[in-house]
Amino acid sequence: MSVFVGSALAANGGLGYLAIHGVQFGAQPLLTKAYIAAGTPTSSLVLGAEVAKAVGCVCMLHNDGNLREVLRTWSLRDAILLAGIPSLTYLAQNICIQVAYQNVDGVVFNILNQSKMPFTALFSYLIVGRRQSRIQCLALLAVTVAGFLIATNAPVNGDGHRNGDSNWALGVTCVLVASALSGFGSGLTEWILHGQKRNSYLFSAEMAIFGSITILWSLIFNVSPDTKVWREEGLFARWTWHTLIPVLTQGLGGIVVGLITKVAGGVKKGFAVICGLIFTCVMKFFCYGQPLSLPVCLAVPLVGASIFLHANYPPSKKQV
Repeated sequence: MSVFVGSALAANGGLGYLAIHGVQFGAQPLLTKAYIAAGTPTSSLVLGAEVAKAVGCVCMLHNDGNLREVLRTWSLRDAILLAGIPSLTYLAQNICIQVAYQNVDGVVFNILNQSKMPFTALFSYLIVGRRQSRIQCLALLAVTVAGFLIATNAPVNGDGHRNGDSNWALGVTCVLVASALSGFGSGLTEWILHGQKRNSYLFSAEMAIFGSITILWSLIFNVSPDTKVWREEGLFARWTWHTLIPVLTQGLGGIVVGLITKVAGGVKKGFAVICGLIFTCVMKFFCYGQPLSLPVCLAVPLVGASIFLHANYPPSKKQV
């Protein structure tokens, strides 16, 4: 049954996976705001997403028939050397994302989050020597301008605070830090998966497991700001059954991205991201009745155009 479902999703150039990624990308910030209670420990949310990702990767390895071979050749030394540092950057990125979700609007988050494109281009060049075409550089400039529009034109209420009761500056800072970490992680991951020939599902599972261990370690040794809440109320304080919805979609969404890269390639993934931005706008306007500001209306098509150009106009073989 699972093989049949996977084949159906992979049909027509991975159209099913692209649809899932577009919906997940667009709905994730809105699901987080809707189903995660204020004050929920960030560590518990990230831990839940990491566990879901690890379990999902193991299931995918089993579904592909590679689980036995992977376990037979696996070693702790290789796992630590190859997945240790990326897991820490990915963990820090997830923590920043969870904080950002609670402090910025869903559409704003998805637009600012596209600043990971310039960071990814920078670190890909520094780590693996991957260059950008002129049109791709133009696309990176466009997405930077879109981020600037959003960051400097946040909605202001009567008290002079942006984004309601949320900490707008903290949210924007966390998105940008997460984008930088994402770019560094992408460059490092590309070097590991291609240069070291690491199985992508195995690599993702290793990072998720290392990330989970790091979270638990930080709580036990009072490094995490959530330690006090954990000791007084429990790690999963303020969780409800609804909290599982954004946690699972966050964790499993990373697996879908890997499948898209494998089945459809990066060009079609760009279209899925554009659809995700549009989906966020539709959800925000029609389901929540919240009007879109002029900077957001200008930035959404700008981001969409930049993703399209970057995906469809790679450098020529002579430039790579």
